[in-house]
Amino acid sequence: MALEVKDENYLEVRKYRAGSLLGAAVVALLLQGFLPEYFPHAELLELPLLVTVYFSVGRRNAASGLLLGAAIGLTQDAISHLPLGVYGIALTVVGYLATWIGYRIDVDLPLSRFGLVFVLYDVERLVIGLIRRFLLEQPVPLLGRYWLLGSALAAALAVVLFPQLDRLRKT
Repeated sequence: MALEVKDENYLEVRKYRAGSLLGAAVVALLLQGFLPEYFPHAELLELPLLVTVYFSVGRRNAASGLLLGAAIGLTQDAISHLPLGVYGIALTVVGYLATWIGYRIDVDLPLSRFGLVFVLYDVERLVIGLIRRFLLEQPVPLLGRYWLLGSALAAALAVVLFPQLDRLRKT
């Protein structure tokens, strides 16, 4: 029996149990929609962003990252106060970038997961700010007062949440 040697730069494409992507997305969207009603600062969590990043990085397919980000973003638009398409565009960009980064580095380490989500949270906020300012002509600051806090909170939550989502993988 010959041993198969894998390329050391090879990163596996992950497979998930049936319905896990849809279930995680629905739970994230419901929590994102209802938590801010009871806890005002819960809007900083951006749970749909975390689901988009996790599954885009794991599947390592640019088309699925784009489509996943667009689907989750448009659904988030439907339950948010922003016009239809704002989160759709932002999460499409995030889904693509997460896939692109997932091709190049292994983000299974907590520090790399923290850094990835920290940066992609900022990208999402920047895209939303640019859309609102230049396309919707709304006078919003590009750097919100809770921007850094939200980035750190989402990144810390990703370090805790991603290992739990790893349980949804097929072995």
